Formats: sequence, C-alpha cells, structure tokens
Amino acid sequence: MKNLSVLTKSMIVALTIAGVGATAIAAPAANTKAVTGSSEAVSAMQSKISLTQAIEIAKQNAKGDLVNAEFDYDDDDNGKGAVTGEYEVEFVSNGTAYEVKIDANTGKVLKTEQEKLDKEDMAEYSAMKQAKVTLTSAMQKAAQSVNGKVISAEFELEKGQSVYDVEVVKGNQIYDVSIDANTGKVLSSQVDVEDDD
Repeated sequence: MKNLSVLTKSMIVALTIAGVGATAIAAPAANTKAVTGSSEAVSAMQSKISLTQAIEIAKQNAKGDLVNAEFDYDDDDNGKGAVTGEYEVEFVSNGTAYEVKIDANTGKVLKTEQEKLDKEDMAEYSAMKQAKVTLTSAMQKAAQSVNGKVISAEFELEKGQSVYDVEVVKGNQIYDVSIDANTGKVLSSQVDVEDDD
C-alpha cells in the first residue's frame, strides 16, 4: 500500500511537470498573435515616412482620386535581419486604378501598377465621389480621435452606408476607426485584435 502511495505521488508529480511543460510550450504560441500585431504597430511607428508623405510621393507618380492608402508590414527579413514596410497608395482615374508602392523608410518608389476597375469597384468609386468628406479628412479625424499615426485608410460601403475604414497605430496597438463619409462623425473606434498582416 505504501508503494502504491509512492507510485501515486510519482504520477501526480509527473503529470504536474508535464502540465507545466505543456503550459510553457503553449504560452508562446498564445502570445504570437499579440507579438505579431505589436510588431506591425512598432514597425509602422518607426517608419521614417508617414502615410501622408507617402501619398504626396505617390501623387507625383500617378494621377486620379485617392481611394486607398495603407502600410504593408513584411515580417520576412529577407536575410537582412530586419522587418520591412512599404506603403501602397491607390488612385483612380478614368476607370483605371493606379497603385504606387513606396518604401516606408526611404520614400523611394518601389513599383507602380495599373489595372482596369471592374463593375463593383466602379460602383464603390462612384459612391466615394458622392461622399461629402474626403479620404484625407477622414484620416485626420481618425488620427485625432485616437491621438496616433494613420497607417491605412480606405472607402467602403457597409450595409449601404458610405464609410472610411481607417487604421491608426498608437503605442503597440492598432485601432480600427470607422468614419461616416458624409458627416465626418466617428462611428466606432476599437483596438484591432484580428489584424496580423
């Protein structure tokens, strides 16, 4: 009976150690998303070029109405030992979208592309043209509401309502801010827990 007690105690200790080991292994995996998100936020905050500056650079290389601008985070170090980021800025003119990619640290134009808009994109663009608030005004409003740095802004039709979806980084968190495209009113502002781009 005494041996059984020792055996039982040994099993309890072994299971406890295994449980602690499994918890220690699982803990980093559970935090990976938060670390990735905060890495994107930190990378965006540390970029030398702001989204507004990237838009100005892109205007020199494309024509049309600004419809989308965003920071694109790349955690692949490409053998250089550092994360990289770029801005993708898109304009529309005469049914064609022009996208300009800009290095977030140097301001250098990396690539320009163009493509014809499909019917859905044209409908969204037409709705944006009717909006009373511009994309740049929505960016300013969102930045003020969070007191942070805008890293992404785009026009969207959500349930028939014209809105600007703006991402603002503050510290190591990214906030999703929704701005009414006709009134400029902040409709919602919340920490983005799903963004792991």
